[in-house]
Amino acid sequence: MAEGKGKAKQNLTNARGVQQDKDAETQDAAAPEESLLETGADRRLMADSFSSVLLLAEEHQIYRSLYAYSTDAVFLLDAEGCFLDVNPSGQRMSGYSLKELYRSDFNQFILPSDVPRAEQSLQVALMERRMTQTEFSFRSKSGYVVRVDATLIPILKDDEVIGLLGISRDISEKVRWMRILDSQNLILEMIAKSTPLVKTLDHLVRLAEYQTGAKCSIHGYDHEQGILTKLAAPSLPKAYVQASEGVEVSERGGSCGAAAARREIVIVEDIEQSELWETYRELAISNGLRACWSLPLIDGQNEIIGTFAMYYEERRLPTQREIELIRKTGYLARLAIEQNRANELIYRMAYHDSLTGLPNRRSFQEKLSEAIEAAQSKEQKLSILYFDLDRFKTVNDSLGHGVGDILLVEVAGRLQDSLGQDAFIARHGGDEFVVLLGHDRVPETEQAAQRVLDTFIEPFEVEGYELFMTPSVGISLYPEHGEDASMLLHHADSAMYKAKEAGKSTYALYEPQGENHEGARILLENDLRKSLEKGELQLYYQPQLKLFPSQRVGAEALLRWHRGRSEWVPPSDFIPLAEETGLILPIGEWVLRTACEQGQRWLHAGYEPFVIAVNLSPRQFRQRNLVESVRFILEETGYPPEYLELEITEGMTLDVEVASEKMRQLRELGVQISIDDFGTGYSSLNYLKRLPISRLKVDRSFVRDIESDPSNRDIIKAIISMAHNLKITVIAEGVESAEQLAFLEENGCDEGQGYLFGRPVPAEEFERGLGLA
Repeated sequence: MAEGKGKAKQNLTNARGVQQDKDAETQDAAAPEESLLETGADRRLMADSFSSVLLLAEEHQIYRSLYAYSTDAVFLLDAEGCFLDVNPSGQRMSGYSLKELYRSDFNQFILPSDVPRAEQSLQVALMERRMTQTEFSFRSKSGYVVRVDATLIPILKDDEVIGLLGISRDISEKVRWMRILDSQNLILEMIAKSTPLVKTLDHLVRLAEYQTGAKCSIHGYDHEQGILTKLAAPSLPKAYVQASEGVEVSERGGSCGAAAARREIVIVEDIEQSELWETYRELAISNGLRACWSLPLIDGQNEIIGTFAMYYEERRLPTQREIELIRKTGYLARLAIEQNRANELIYRMAYHDSLTGLPNRRSFQEKLSEAIEAAQSKEQKLSILYFDLDRFKTVNDSLGHGVGDILLVEVAGRLQDSLGQDAFIARHGGDEFVVLLGHDRVPETEQAAQRVLDTFIEPFEVEGYELFMTPSVGISLYPEHGEDASMLLHHADSAMYKAKEAGKSTYALYEPQGENHEGARILLENDLRKSLEKGELQLYYQPQLKLFPSQRVGAEALLRWHRGRSEWVPPSDFIPLAEETGLILPIGEWVLRTACEQGQRWLHAGYEPFVIAVNLSPRQFRQRNLVESVRFILEETGYPPEYLELEITEGMTLDVEVASEKMRQLRELGVQISIDDFGTGYSSLNYLKRLPISRLKVDRSFVRDIESDPSNRDIIKAIISMAHNLKITVIAEGVESAEQLAFLEENGCDEGQGYLFGRPVPAEEFERGLGLA
């Protein structure tokens, strides 16, 4: 075309060049005649006319070529808006031939939603006689929606608009990608706003349906059951959705089940002929479904998390564009599901205990506050059980946190089985648990507390250990004991300590007068911190006697506190407090040093040597520098190590490897070691052969009931027999009567300690009963 137009211009130039040469020849002639002048003018006019006609013809051909070969759709409309002509590109874009379009109304092909906009543009071009630009969508003959960017140009004749020239460009692909991008942004925004997953996926599915005309679905994968469950399927027949819920992930699970099983896209052109649809074929056909394409959704950890599927009512295969759309939609669905799963994980971490899976402190306090608000409006009641595990710290310290953690998980499981789903159970921290009972269960609060206690009757089997645990339960009621969450929890906690004071393994209801006790406990702790510097702590000594023959073999150093020089505080009140607060470490060191100093003074005074037994607390035994501390005190005081015995409890020996190594190091110093309160803890006599101990102390609880409890007598006999087999000396504590002593002597007990032989007394009084060496 450019070559033709160039030739036309060249011809015009050549004609004009010939004429200019002839004019020059005429000017050179002497006296030209008039007839020649007229003939020359005519020739120039004829040449100009010929060139103009030639140019118009070639320009017409150029424009016609542009019209025919343009990649844009070009069309002509008359003044009524009907088609007069459409170029080949326009026919391909619409799917209609020129014959089908000729004299058809332009607006009848446009989607109804876009007709007002298109009509307005037509009126601007026709009435205002100016070019206008617009966008609209029309449905092609094949059924696809095509979006175009159109320019309408008025055609004027004698200053009147006789028609319109239209040029439109297919922007469907551009719009489609923009819509996917917008949808992606919208989904991300919905996720960021914690929009429910079902709503997000419903939006995504509807977008895919709009673009393809298919019926779509998204299913999630249940790993435990191996089935697919519906997340979104807004357009599929309800009967089909309900009947196909829980599709098995397998080769007979339709397109979706097979896609998840194969971990690849599955295209079924005809459901009626596909083996994959054997189980669900009749269901699908009866609901008008004939083709189904499904894509598995695979997360970042390469795990199946669901499927995306497209259904059609006729047999067909997907186009390349539809395959791409399936993958894009599947990506967005996967993104939404993964993000929702992450949100659920974050929520669970914020509101659930990671160890036991129970609700945590934050969750319980919010739940309790909500329950109080609801109960207040309805004038209902609530109750709280607050409890911890007695001696759990001993398990943790002796066997390690791993065993302690497993124990807590076991406890949580038993509580859930015992109390049922109506009770809201939470781990409040450490070994503390809390239970909320609603209005209907308040009357059975004490029964629930008893069920908690009963939960611990059977021992816990943890890492080869048989652990007997007990809880102490405190109870508070709404509104009697408080009208807000913090007060109810505080009062339930106070009641729990009341249960501990009552002997543990029991429950107690909050009593307002107990508040005075809490305040007193704080004052007690403050005074205990000052007791050492004020010199209020003293050691008393209780004799230990050999039974065959009867003679003194030692004494136990027992700590006493003369508070303010006016009040004697029972050891059962201040020693647990010292252990809890850590004050037991400086106090324990003072006890050990004071006992060694006193023993050395008695030796220097010439009294017959005997063993002084000093109790070690769990905190002291766990100290890394315990051995060095004992060595330093012995060297500092000069007390012979063979006359020092360190008493430890069974609980400190649960981790046999650690305990035996530390005890071995102490024995290398020359110190003797005994197990105190034997028979009340967790260990068995089998452990004893692995521990370097010299004496076992039978707990006073067994000795006290010798006369009335046959089982206690059997236990003492067994302890004595097995200890002697291991070459270990047995001493019974708490001996108070001749009958008890007679039983112990009869069964071969080696030593005894108790009021029958002497009460604990200060060093000066104890000294009066000593004999010189």
